[in-house]
Amino acid sequence: MPVSDLLDHPLTERADHPAVIDADGTLTYRQLGTAVDRAVGWLRGQGLTAGERVVYSGGNDRSFLALFWATLRIGAIFVPVHPDLTDHQIDHIVADSEAALAVCRPAAGRRAARTVDVEEAWQQVLATAEDGFRADLDEDEVAMLIYTSGTTGRPKGVVCPHRQMLAALDAIHACLGYDEDDVVLCRLPLSFDYGLYQALMSALVGGTLVLARRSEDVGLLRLIERTGVTVVPLVPSLAQMLTLLQGKLHRPTRVRLFTNTGARPGRAVMAELLEVFPGSEFASMYGMTECKRISILDPAEYAEHPDSVGPPIPGDRVRILAADGAELGPRETGEIVVSGPTVMAGYWRIPLEAQNRFVRRPDGSLELHTGDRGWLDEAGRLYFVGRDDDVIKRRGMRVALTEIEDAAERLPGVTAAVALRPEPEDGPLLLAVHGTLPPEQVRAALAGRLDHSRMPDRVVPLDTVPLTANGKPDRAAAKRLVDAAAAASAPAADHHRSTRTTTASPRSSHEPVAV
Repeated sequence: MPVSDLLDHPLTERADHPAVIDADGTLTYRQLGTAVDRAVGWLRGQGLTAGERVVYSGGNDRSFLALFWATLRIGAIFVPVHPDLTDHQIDHIVADSEAALAVCRPAAGRRAARTVDVEEAWQQVLATAEDGFRADLDEDEVAMLIYTSGTTGRPKGVVCPHRQMLAALDAIHACLGYDEDDVVLCRLPLSFDYGLYQALMSALVGGTLVLARRSEDVGLLRLIERTGVTVVPLVPSLAQMLTLLQGKLHRPTRVRLFTNTGARPGRAVMAELLEVFPGSEFASMYGMTECKRISILDPAEYAEHPDSVGPPIPGDRVRILAADGAELGPRETGEIVVSGPTVMAGYWRIPLEAQNRFVRRPDGSLELHTGDRGWLDEAGRLYFVGRDDDVIKRRGMRVALTEIEDAAERLPGVTAAVALRPEPEDGPLLLAVHGTLPPEQVRAALAGRLDHSRMPDRVVPLDTVPLTANGKPDRAAAKRLVDAAAAASAPAADHHRSTRTTTASPRSSHEPVAV
């Protein structure tokens, strides 16, 4: 069955049960179904047909869900985009996906066959007659393209067929056990797969999805209490915020489960979070867009194995490989490699031989080489050690350092750029540039090309760009050069500060130290 058929069960069995709670109120499954039918009519009125791409850059609300379900139901391909991305970033996705329709800011969607502003599109949907059309789809057809940071510069579209998405849902459900009485908080962007799959999991069991926005964080604990939230997917910043709020207010809640994937909250934060939310448990998980979810730790095992991200989800297999491709044994660290029914179908319009993540196996299936490092214990539990050198988690987003470099190197006057891996991962991000364009002008120009998560905190000059044996920029060597330049300039800066007049303006904390 196609993913859109997930709505059939709750529409039939739980039509009057709350499906979605957002800033505009509550929608039952019956009302959500009506909104989806109207969105189907609107999309077909735009001339959309099966296989065409729909780029959508909206926020966490009912309009996102209605257009998502409707796009899949007519057989088109949904391409979610975070609304905080710049016009330049969205334009790349629109062009790369060859979108037939872009629901986004007009300037960002100019290369689509048709572009409609998000709010205007929703008003048109509400004024459209309901349409019960359903495309006849095979599970191997593509449901979504999710653009994710890669190690080759610009974001690539992960091809997500209906079959793999359904397999991932079934496997995650088998581990986490969402049920029809669950109320799932989604403060994560729906444009991220971790957020969107909360909507899919809720539909699978007929539960309720509560959509929240970061701008509403002040009242988040009240929202959790008022709506009876039982499941909270986390990112580290959200874990810290909830710990602080609940530690002060001690509100009665129904929260039973916290989950996390990607960058994990610290052990101390999780211990305090579980203490201030009595009766709750924590499921530590590991995954990436190219496979959705890879492993899940049973909450009952968290106390004994707090550093593990659990065994592979049902149906998937994890191997740990050495640099020469040899399979490693228990407690030996190497690259995490995944095979199974949840491995997606590669990258959009990039030949398999040109991809460095997906590898064809002898049986014809694809194996995902994550680029991440980890090890397995004797019981098959996975331990995540670190990410690919070129990819970091920053402000809740997976960011390729090469994306930042690529954006800088497109600027006139920049001949080379090296993004320095932050230490720790959420620390200040420095971009070293070589060329004639002053660093402060580089950063100003990047403000229109990069979103907040990818924007470097400082830009510093680099006289020479060190290279590895493979001819790639050597990040470690570049960092040593930047550190040495900063150390050499420190005495001179101290002397200047001690001798300057009282009328001199102090240097901004955001000004590059070497400028």
